[in-house]
Amino acid sequence: MDKGTGVPMKRRIAAILAADVASYTRLVAEDEEATIARLAEYREVFDDFVARAGGRIFNTAGDSVMCAFESAVEAVRCAIDIQEALRTRNALLPPERRLQFRIGISIGDVVERNGDLLGDGVNLAARLEGIAEPGGITVSRFVFEAVAGKVSVPFRDLGRQELKNVPQPVHAFSVDLGAERMLGGHPRPPGRRRLSAAALALGLASLVLGLAVLWMLSLRPPAPVPAPMAGTGDPPAGPAAGPARAPLPADPAQAFAQLARSGGIVPDARTAPELYHNARLHEARGDGLAARQAYAALVALGGERVDPYLRYAALLRVQDGRAGARETFTALREAGASRVAALVHALQGEGDERRRRVEAFLIEHPDYAPALFLLAEEFSEDRLGPQTLHERRAEREAYERFLAAEERLPPFFLDSTLLGAWLDRARTRRAALDAAERASPAPALSFSRSNSGWIVSVALPEAATALRYRIGSEGPFRSTGLAATPDPRTGKPAPVPYFELPTDQERTVIEVAYADARGRDAAPTAIRFDPRAALSASQREILERMPGAWLAVRGGREALLYWTHLVSYRCALTRVEIGLDGADPTRALPLPPCDMRDPHAIPHEARPYLPLPAGTRAVSARLTFADGTASEVRTFKVP
Repeated sequence: MDKGTGVPMKRRIAAILAADVASYTRLVAEDEEATIARLAEYREVFDDFVARAGGRIFNTAGDSVMCAFESAVEAVRCAIDIQEALRTRNALLPPERRLQFRIGISIGDVVERNGDLLGDGVNLAARLEGIAEPGGITVSRFVFEAVAGKVSVPFRDLGRQELKNVPQPVHAFSVDLGAERMLGGHPRPPGRRRLSAAALALGLASLVLGLAVLWMLSLRPPAPVPAPMAGTGDPPAGPAAGPARAPLPADPAQAFAQLARSGGIVPDARTAPELYHNARLHEARGDGLAARQAYAALVALGGERVDPYLRYAALLRVQDGRAGARETFTALREAGASRVAALVHALQGEGDERRRRVEAFLIEHPDYAPALFLLAEEFSEDRLGPQTLHERRAEREAYERFLAAEERLPPFFLDSTLLGAWLDRARTRRAALDAAERASPAPALSFSRSNSGWIVSVALPEAATALRYRIGSEGPFRSTGLAATPDPRTGKPAPVPYFELPTDQERTVIEVAYADARGRDAAPTAIRFDPRAALSASQREILERMPGAWLAVRGGREALLYWTHLVSYRCALTRVEIGLDGADPTRALPLPPCDMRDPHAIPHEARPYLPLPAGTRAVSARLTFADGTASEVRTFKVP
C-alpha cells in the first residue's frame, strides 16, 4: 500500500537494465556541445533497440537510463545490440572522445508507482552497472542462469562482488564481447586476465563440489512423499523432518504465513507451503535455478491455488521469455494438471487473444473466482491505456463479480496478503469506475435553426471512429461522414459531429449510434425532437451567452432605445420589460409572434425602437423566457 495515496502498489518480477555513460563529466568539461549532441544521437540508437526488444524506459536522468523487460533474454540481447552498435560509432572517434555506456542487468521484485519502478531489482541493476567496464555489460547470477545457452556470447565469472548499499555480496558475471570490443581496440589490463582465470578456477571447483554433493545425495533412498489432500492437491502440512522445526498448521495458507514469519530455507521441502516459501526466498536471494526447481515441484503437486502459478509464470517469462512460459504451461494444461494451469496458460497470450482466453476459461469454469480479477485487469487502463466506456463497464462488472465471491476466495490463495491486495484494488477500482460512470453522460444533441434548416450537433461521451443517425425508430442508419483530420485520441479520422434536418421537420425521435475508439458499436441512444422547444432552447442559449446585446441605446438630444436583437430571438421569450434610471423593469416592450417558418426574420410591420425621455441616464431590462423563468436585470447606460 502506498502510504501517500492509499492505493495498493503493484509488485511484479522484471528484468532491469541500467545504463550510464562512462567519464561523462570529463567529456562534457572538455567539449560540452559536442558531447551533448553525441549523447542525443546515441540515445536514439539506445531507445530504438529497447523498443524493438519490447522493453520500456521508465526513468532517465542526464546520461543515465533505466529500462524494464519481461524477459532476461531480451534484456541481455538488447544490451549486446546496443554495445555493438555504439562500438561501431565510437571506432570513428579518438579514444579520449568515445562515449561509452556501462550496462548492468538484474532480475528482481519491483514495485510500480506512477509509471516508475522501485525496489531491490532496480537498485541492484544500478550497482552492477557501476562495476561494468566502459562499453561492457555486467549481470547478476540470476540473469546469467536465465540466459545461459540462449545468447551467443560467453560470460566471464567475476565472482562475489561487494556492492555499495547492497547488504550481501552479489555473484556477478560480465558478457565477454572480446577484448577489442570491450575497450575500443585497447588490450584489457593484465589484472583483468588474472581475475578472470581465478574466477574460472573457482567456478570449476564449485562445479566439481556440486557434482560430488549430488552423487552423495543420490546414494540416500528417497523419502516417501505424503499423499495430496483431497480436493486441494496440497500435501498435509504436518511437522517437517527435524526436531528444530515447529509443527505447521493444517491450513496451507496459515502454514505459509508461519513459514514467512520464521524465515530461512526449509530443508527437504515437500508440502505446497514449504515449496512456495522456498521458491519466494530463492527469488529474493537471486537464485533463479533453485526458485525454478521449487516452483516446478510445487506445480507437480497440483492444487487450485493461483498465486504460486502466477509467480512461476512470471519467473519463466523473465528467464525464457513469454514463448518459453507459454510452452511450459501448454504442457501443464495438456497434462490436465489443474484448472489454474489452464488459466495461467491463457494469460501467456498477447493482447486481445489473452482477454478472449480468460473469458473462455470463465465460461468453462465460472466458479473459479480469481479469474474474475484477472479478467478485470485485462480491461484496465494499465493494460489498455485510455479506456472506452465499454471497457470501463466490463472492468467494473468483473470486479463486482469478484467482490461478490469474497467468501469463496481464501482456498484459492496460499499467500493471503496477495488476496488482501487484490480485494483492496478491486474495491478501489470499483469506486473509481462508479464515479467515472456517473460522470459519463449519454450522447446528447443540440439544435440550432438557420434559414435553410436545422443543424443537429452531437456530443459523444468518448472518442469515436464512426457516427450514425436515423429519424424515427425504424429504417437504416445514415453516416455523418468522416472529417479530413485524424482525432489525436484514436489516430483515425474523426466522425463529422453534426447532421441536418429540414426546416419543416415535425416532432419525432432521433436515434444516434457510434463506434468507439476500438471500433466497437455502442447501443443506439433515442432522443426526442420537438421543433418549438428546440428553437426556444437554442435561442435562449444565445441570449444568455450575449446579454450585452439585448438592447442598444443611441444618445444625443433624441435618445433612442432599440431591441432588434430580442426580436430576432423572440421565439425564446414571452415578455421583455424595461425600467428607466434604476426603476424596476415593469414596462413591456412589444414582440411579434414567433414564426416557425422564418424564426429570425424581423417582420416589416415591427417597430423595435422607441424614443427615451430627455435626461435618461440608464435603461434596465428583464427577460421572461418561454418556460416562465426570468433573467437577471441588466442595466444599459445611455451614452
